[in-house]
Amino acid sequence: MACKAYLRKLFVYNVVRRRYTVCMLELLAPSGDINSFNTAIACGADAVYLGLSNFNARRKAENFTNAELADCIARAHFFGVKVYITLNTLVNDSEIGEALRLARSAVEAGADAFIVQDIGLAACLRQAFPNVALHASTQLGIHNLYGARQAEKLGFKRIVLSRETKLEDIKAISSGTQLEIEYFVQGALCVAFSGNCYLSAAECGASGNRGLCKQLCRLPYTAEAGGKRAEGYLLSARDLCLANSLKELADAGVTSFKIEGRMRREGYVGSAVKVYRRLLDGIDSSKISKDELLSLKQAFLRGSGYLERAYLDGGTPDVIEKHFNNHTGIKIGYVKKVKPFKADLYEVTVFSDRPIAAGDGLKFFAEVKGEMRELASVGVGDVRQHGVGEYTFVTKTAVKEGWQSNVILSKAQEDSVAGERRFNHVSFEVSALVGKPLAISVTCNGIAEKVSGEICQKAINQPTDIAAFEQQIKKTGDSGFVADSVVVHTDGVFVAKSVINGLRRQALEKLKASIIAANSPKIAVNEDKINEFSQEISSSFEHRRMRFYHSDEVQDGASPLTDIRKAELAVLCPSAYTVQEITAMLRALSLEADKVALQLPVIANGRDIAVLEALLAELPQIKTLVSENIYGFEFALQGYKVIAGAGHNVLNVYAKQQCIALGASEALPSLESGRRTMLTGDELPLMTFAHCPYKTVFENDCAHCSYTGDMTLAREKRKYRVCRTKLHNCYFGLFEL
Repeated sequence: MACKAYLRKLFVYNVVRRRYTVCMLELLAPSGDINSFNTAIACGADAVYLGLSNFNARRKAENFTNAELADCIARAHFFGVKVYITLNTLVNDSEIGEALRLARSAVEAGADAFIVQDIGLAACLRQAFPNVALHASTQLGIHNLYGARQAEKLGFKRIVLSRETKLEDIKAISSGTQLEIEYFVQGALCVAFSGNCYLSAAECGASGNRGLCKQLCRLPYTAEAGGKRAEGYLLSARDLCLANSLKELADAGVTSFKIEGRMRREGYVGSAVKVYRRLLDGIDSSKISKDELLSLKQAFLRGSGYLERAYLDGGTPDVIEKHFNNHTGIKIGYVKKVKPFKADLYEVTVFSDRPIAAGDGLKFFAEVKGEMRELASVGVGDVRQHGVGEYTFVTKTAVKEGWQSNVILSKAQEDSVAGERRFNHVSFEVSALVGKPLAISVTCNGIAEKVSGEICQKAINQPTDIAAFEQQIKKTGDSGFVADSVVVHTDGVFVAKSVINGLRRQALEKLKASIIAANSPKIAVNEDKINEFSQEISSSFEHRRMRFYHSDEVQDGASPLTDIRKAELAVLCPSAYTVQEITAMLRALSLEADKVALQLPVIANGRDIAVLEALLAELPQIKTLVSENIYGFEFALQGYKVIAGAGHNVLNVYAKQQCIALGASEALPSLESGRRTMLTGDELPLMTFAHCPYKTVFENDCAHCSYTGDMTLAREKRKYRVCRTKLHNCYFGLFEL
């Protein structure tokens, strides 16, 4: 693949700035190991994101060591590809120094930016590396204009929007800030709002916010509601594919199009990059082709299809794949015949509408109790084709006639990806004149270098002609360069081939070093700050004793709950943000205004915020708000007293300081800290959903909603209640019973 100007220019009119701005569209690829890193670059990525040994949200990936990072980044910068380092986990006080030392090794290796969730760590990085580029991780949960404004105040250059962000909110963020916008367009979707999923931490001590998620959402659950019952993978989200929405996203302000998958193999990474490379290069008119879609599905697909719009539009999308929780690939045919071969082996004949080859991976499905179930998988060895569409191979796996066959890995597709190569195109000019040094000039994308050699002598017999010079100059081999043109100036000299080749190698090595240097950021390092932040320090979370009250705990006219007198602040968590419901809760608790606060929801898109602001205008007695997401600090500018709640995931003293700087009066510790901030009651759900579990599981119609609030989910011996929060949209929380 030729390394041309992949970053496509797009002229976008910014309403707030009242001018057209030039945006560079970036294709951002995942990399969990060196193989996927090299594949992403070869297939055309503009940038790659990866993790190091610690402090990244995919600690189970192979990741990268400090020793190999410098070589990898140099390879990327040679092709103009940027490398972003994921330091996107929560960090406690004792880990700040280690995180900064890890960051310094990445800075010294030439990293272009850091992707960060913890706002305390972000503050330390800015001071330790004054001109470093920081990207706000999707784990920070930015999904509306108010949250984006707060990120901008914190010094972030770019925000990675949460997957729940609506298209209209992307437009508002683009026009209302100077931030770069990154958005996921392909890959796995977390069912819970990123950064506020505590299920794995609470049950297994393995925090998703610390890179150790156990993916309990991918397990089977049983749901009950209104006398109805359902079973399946009820929290397992389908995968995302926004391939046909790229132009719309670019027009809305997205500049970086992100592929998820640091835990995926290189074949998946390469297949996705190749598809999105073509689509972005022709963004004004390109749509994904049938073959491209099949290649993505072969690389990875759960169930019947992708989410093609996800949360971009209004309403609550059906994001769940109830029947399958892992890769199912695409249907190709069925098992036509099975017969014993020898010992424990079987000869299997599959009738397929596409070729089956050695190295392919197949899965087999059949109907069990009225539902299709995965029953077996096979790595195909030697294959014999006979008849039209019939393929026979031998396997140890006992499959049965009539079972559906799906391909989950195509050897031909994997080989195609592995065979991709990327080159820098160069132009040569050679000067070989009598009595002057042999000189070679080489140019690539405006960067030029020149080297000189021995004095050229007039040929005694056969001179080296132009064709001979061209032939040697074009032998760029595995240098990563390819010659577009060679101009030769000569007047009858003789130069040995070995001399030409040696000087060409020198020229290309010099040019390579210059290209890498030109593409490497110059980031300052403040050693004093690194040492300062490395000192032992402990967060202090002094705050009022709070009690969080949910609507179902507070009935109008009932006596205050017995523990109300022990709390200094009663925090209202209504199921519906209406004047009627909140007024009823206030009446039931019968407290002074300075003893009551209203909890802001974890998720609130632009229309929800409009509901909140209209509501607060009618409730002057509400003067204190407990914020659970970065957008909540915007209300401090409107005159409210804002407390940074547990949803902000404050785990270190520097994060607390940043909350105070943004207007918080105090900050509660993250649920990840193990500290309890309330007397009784639930501060936050273990998961927060932007989809409706009831609608998904029981196929409810939003226009005729029959949800009664009694939905539960169960897994093994654990049981959870599903609670709805209603603003303009409905959101749901998962609480343990």
